[in-house]
Amino acid sequence: MLILPVLSFVWLLLSFRFAGVRAEASKAAVEKKEPFSFVIRAKSSRLFPIPCLRVTVEISNALGGETERELLSFPFFAGEAVMEQPCRSACCGKLSCTVRRARGLDFLRLFALPVRVQESAAVFVLPSRTPAPAAVTENSLLPDFAELSLSTAPGNDLSDPFDIRSYRPGDPLSRIHWKLSAKQGEWIVREGGSSAERSIRFLVERGSRLQENDCIMEVFSRLAFLLVEHGIPAQVFWPEDVQLGSQGFDGEEEASEILGILLSRSVPSALPAFELFRDEQWKKCAHLIYITPECSPERLAALLEEGNAERVTVLLCGTRKEEEISHHVVIPVRPDRLDDCLAEVEL
Repeated sequence: MLILPVLSFVWLLLSFRFAGVRAEASKAAVEKKEPFSFVIRAKSSRLFPIPCLRVTVEISNALGGETERELLSFPFFAGEAVMEQPCRSACCGKLSCTVRRARGLDFLRLFALPVRVQESAAVFVLPSRTPAPAAVTENSLLPDFAELSLSTAPGNDLSDPFDIRSYRPGDPLSRIHWKLSAKQGEWIVREGGSSAERSIRFLVERGSRLQENDCIMEVFSRLAFLLVEHGIPAQVFWPEDVQLGSQGFDGEEEASEILGILLSRSVPSALPAFELFRDEQWKKCAHLIYITPECSPERLAALLEEGNAERVTVLLCGTRKEEEISHHVVIPVRPDRLDDCLAEVEL
């Protein structure tokens, strides 16, 4: 009888080296509530089939929510065995299926050895790309709107001055305002202005709850594809830890690429998006659309005082029941009446 555990362990040693597990997805992208599957493929030697393979998989959404964990068991098999995990999601995001652990067991279930895992799989659950019922102003449709000159933006164009300030070492003499310097008794230089790269800018901030992040992605997607439909370019900013990521779009391909980036963001920023945005003078624009799950009166006041944009719209997304901010630039957006809320937006 003592020989049985030894033989069982030796068989496991011969078989586990040829075993492997990988995860695949039946589709790359789906709509909400559209069924799809994660496929777990297990490989075993035909000469020395692994007695038993136990695999732990986790399915999670990058935008939040609970992580589902499943324990799959592949009994004695040779070649390849396949198991499917049917899925369906009511919220958008990047759903990932990760093989956390795979172990090969001997016939007697006395010994276990780790089996290599090759890869994980992901599926993008997309928000609606139907253009929002928001209003598009005539100014936004002007051919040169994307190159609107903003005197509030600092730059190097002295023909469009931004401000005056005290001289700093290294400032060129050509920028000295001679008359004003003589009047004030110190060197005063002119600071040039610049034109906005994009006249409409989105600042997209995610929250801690899956439902509010789903609402945020729906709002951004529908507004972005409304601009694409009218050929209006825009720039998008989002927090990445202690800095802002940014990318512009003027077509469907670029908008879809940005949407994929936002759906994949799994780690909330260490700082609020507004705090990262407010001190960046070069990010000034004609219209700032701030999409966020929360905005305190203090943050709103600071946003308006900062002067980052000639016009500001705050889209307060989510299902939180706390008292809403009452201000003409703030539009509360609720998932159950999304179209009605977006109809109040003017781009």
